[in-house]
Amino acid sequence: MHLPGSSSFVPLWLLTVIFFAALLFAREAGAFLRHRQNLRKSRKAAATGVDEGDSFSTNTVLGLLALLIGFTFSLALGRYDERRSLVLHEANALGTTWLRTDLLERPDAERVRAVLRRYVDARVDFAKAKTAQQEVEEYARTSALQTELWAAVMAGTALFRDTPRASLMVTTTNESIDLAGERFAARQDHIPHRILRMLFLFALFAAGLLGYERARQRTSTTLLLLLFSLAVGLVLDLDLPSTGGISVPQEPMLDLQRSIGLSIS
Repeated sequence: MHLPGSSSFVPLWLLTVIFFAALLFAREAGAFLRHRQNLRKSRKAAATGVDEGDSFSTNTVLGLLALLIGFTFSLALGRYDERRSLVLHEANALGTTWLRTDLLERPDAERVRAVLRRYVDARVDFAKAKTAQQEVEEYARTSALQTELWAAVMAGTALFRDTPRASLMVTTTNESIDLAGERFAARQDHIPHRILRMLFLFALFAAGLLGYERARQRTSTTLLLLLFSLAVGLVLDLDLPSTGGISVPQEPMLDLQRSIGLSIS
């Protein structure tokens, strides 16, 4: 289960279906092995069914699988919360930078504001990226605008570079640039692939054991495997901000975009 970049080439719903199908296949493989074993025994042994030790081992393995899914869900949720927090912090930093343009002379302030409007638009478009390639392209656009914004701020503060007034303007501009880099890194930060692979392999072995020991309980085991598949799909949804259905709220940045747009004179 390799998920390159910040988005997968396979839709998440299809990944969930493939995972569920793999679990069903593993269960049927386990049931087939049990059937082959029973054929080698007498009819009396074959009709005995599952003993208490089998039930204990199945419950233990399924409990460990649930714990592993819960662990990966916690990792994905933590990354989601970090991305959401960074959106708010960047919007606040850009909003403060916008307000502090009043510290500049009018021509310089208008020049910086014009770049800021385009910069905020670029940040909103970055959040709307649906593939890893689009993320890279939008961040390249952001980087170009950062250079332009920094040059405009430097030109606007050239006459009072060593004063606290210039420091106020430079500090928030620099913070906005740093937060953009942090957001890009956060969108590229995912659950380690090794953990996802181990989760996938563990789930396959658990499904195989379930089929081996509960071969006759097709309906209940199918429902159980479906629930596990949906849980894993939810983890992947949280972990992929581009292709996932659970997107990071962009209201702070959208509010900023609207506010600076309405302030155009």
